[in-house]
Amino acid sequence: MQVIEFEEAKKLLAEYKISFPRTVFYSAEKEVKKNAGSFKYPVFLKVYGKDILHRTEIGGVGEAKDKTELLKMFSKMLKIKGVEGVLVQEKVDGKSLIIGMKRDPQFGPVIMVGIGGIFTEILKDFILRVAPVSKEEALNMLIELKGYNYLCGKRDNQPINFEETAKIITAISNLALKHEEIIEIDLNPVISNAKKSSAVDFKFII
Repeated sequence: MQVIEFEEAKKLLAEYKISFPRTVFYSAEKEVKKNAGSFKYPVFLKVYGKDILHRTEIGGVGEAKDKTELLKMFSKMLKIKGVEGVLVQEKVDGKSLIIGMKRDPQFGPVIMVGIGGIFTEILKDFILRVAPVSKEEALNMLIELKGYNYLCGKRDNQPINFEETAKIITAISNLALKHEEIIEIDLNPVISNAKKSSAVDFKFII
């Protein structure tokens, strides 16, 4: 298994109109120094390598509050084995969801949506559907989640954008049906607030 190159992944997201925050790939320190002042801080740093499937396990994710932290963290991450470069991404606020796809030998593309954090890890709060998934079905998947009231903002008055999130679920379904070479898709997290939903971290595996 290999992770699709970052630029190719960005093209897929753009093709299917899946929004994502400003994210730039750097492979050399001089590039970061030249552009560090152009970012709105804080920013997240994430290592990239075609053979790296789990960044957190190798210390490949971090948050920088200013230019100094960015340069220091970038230099450290670039030394991690298998790293081809580092993604620098501007922060997005909202609620965290997980949207993904796994290609089942019998059923084909299976689409998953869940709420991030303890909802998915501990409460096992996620919904599965076999593609194709319509927008109406995508909305129903969100409604069926145990944490639906949380997504509605009933406790903190900060609802997610259900329409935009449903569009992402449907887009992943359509993408998976067209690109049979992709065996797994992981948008984790998708950050959603009242205005929009964005794929903050994305991984396509072939």
